[in-house]
Amino acid sequence: MLHGISTSSTLVYLAAVLSLFVLPATAAPPRRRLPQIKLVQLERAFAGHCPNQTIGEVVSCGEALPYINDAIGRLFSLSRYGLKTRGQRAAYVSNMAYEGAYLKYNRNLVNPSQGTRSIMPAVSLKAFVDADSNVQLLWPTYPSLNESAIVDVLIENKADFLPGAWWTVAGPGCSDVAARLSKSEKSFVDWEKGCINGGPETIPARLAIYKTVYHSIR
Repeated sequence: MLHGISTSSTLVYLAAVLSLFVLPATAAPPRRRLPQIKLVQLERAFAGHCPNQTIGEVVSCGEALPYINDAIGRLFSLSRYGLKTRGQRAAYVSNMAYEGAYLKYNRNLVNPSQGTRSIMPAVSLKAFVDADSNVQLLWPTYPSLNESAIVDVLIENKADFLPGAWWTVAGPGCSDVAARLSKSEKSFVDWEKGCINGGPETIPARLAIYKTVYHSIR
């Protein structure tokens, strides 16, 4: 006892006094939300080509949309691949639409080890898997895996929307041209040639889809 005041009471009093001099913690900056693509925007972007239902390899726009938004990245700090600009999002969605005939096919009709929603051939899908530690968990034997079967594993685990988003900004030769993607036709053609390289004969069709998607989303 100190003058009739218990030690515990004294400590409580001192703690209360000291709290008056403690500076408040700096508030964390708000996390900026990436724009979500809405179903009505995706339907407009696909210009009447949205499948109405999911059956067989066909995926409806409504079912595909959550996976598309997840691949794009919901928050900058938690984003999958951070498609931060409208041009990058439009490039990803438009090439996915071109490769898979608007969500009608899982695999390339000529080369079945190449995905459509995943956009890339097996060797590029392997580069994607090597770059994403979360996706690597789909293979208990990783880094040993069958490259020609990568697309099958991604499809089975509903992860086949992810590689195209990653490649859009992080694939070899993609970063600089992806940063310049805009409503400009030249920006898309530069990205297509430097990043996707789908062949000059495909550029007009890809560009037409890109322009529609760009003006339909935000």
